[in-house]
Amino acid sequence: MFGTKLNYDTLLFLDGQEVSGINSVDISYSNSTKVVNPLGYKEGLTTVAGNVDQNFSFTRDLISNSILGSGIGGRPAYTGDTNLSGSIHYEGNSYGFQSGYLNNWSVNCAVGAPVKETATFVVYDEMRTGVSASGSVASPSIFIPSQGSITATCDNSSTNRVIGFDYSVSPRRKPYYSIGQKGPVEVKYLNPLQVNATIQIEVDDAFMESGRAFLETGKSSRSVNLTIGGRDGVSTLLNTSIPNACLVSESLNASSDGSLRLTLNYMGHSS
Repeated sequence: MFGTKLNYDTLLFLDGQEVSGINSVDISYSNSTKVVNPLGYKEGLTTVAGNVDQNFSFTRDLISNSILGSGIGGRPAYTGDTNLSGSIHYEGNSYGFQSGYLNNWSVNCAVGAPVKETATFVVYDEMRTGVSASGSVASPSIFIPSQGSITATCDNSSTNRVIGFDYSVSPRRKPYYSIGQKGPVEVKYLNPLQVNATIQIEVDDAFMESGRAFLETGKSSRSVNLTIGGRDGVSTLLNTSIPNACLVSESLNASSDGSLRLTLNYMGHSS
């Protein structure tokens, strides 16, 4: 062996707290370059063409409270102007950053599968060796959700079986750069925050709405909520909703080897 690092050798920290249930972590950077051809240089010169693109992402089983799903009023955390630090640790070393901004956060639930949480970040400071986001924040208790501890409410959910739920937010931000500075001098959050959800149900008595209902009746605020609890029946790992939710599309699927399924797509927004 050549000192291969396995999964149990690696830890992930965000804002001083170890993150549990990690399936995968990806950290990458890409420099923007171009080749110029000035007079007197036959082979050309490689020069900087723009800012470095730095990204960080992870996927985890939601087996403890989400550091990203604990925002005010059910809104995901780190969707505004607030940044966070992160680092990956192995063999006594660390590699990380101090100023990362949430770019996308999603939660996926399905019958017969563990709840998945995925997050991607854009990093504006320098990612490098020696940066550590570890700290004294206690790791949350493990509360593995079961199928019976997940509640999703939407149109027709009271009399039809919800078998899948996808929830995602994608905050928009604009970095401002200045001559003489390597990184942005400011990163501003841009309103509104768009929220999307896709819900799949097995049909008992549900019917699709009219294809022109949205155009004819205008915007209507629907109630769409997702609650994920631990199997102990007491703890709550995630409780979120879609503000100002609108039903934007539906699809009905029938096959010879399965039940009738209806997929509903919602979009919402908030400041």
